[in-house]
Amino acid sequence: MARVEAIHPMCLGHGLCEENAPEVFRVDKWGCVEVLDGDVPPELVARARNAVYRCPAKALLIDEG
Repeated sequence: MARVEAIHPMCLGHGLCEENAPEVFRVDKWGCVEVLDGDVPPELVARARNAVYRCPAKALLIDEG
């Protein structure tokens, strides 16, 4: 199972994570990313990976090991 995490001080609140994988990420009312569940089910890994890749602040990590 893949695992995601956010580096909160790096988040700039662009919201692309939530746009690409709303089942995994949410931007809170202060504009900071929240990981809804760090353990990503197999059917959402591609979407989570895409969200991590598209983050302009590089504030997201994914471990697929």
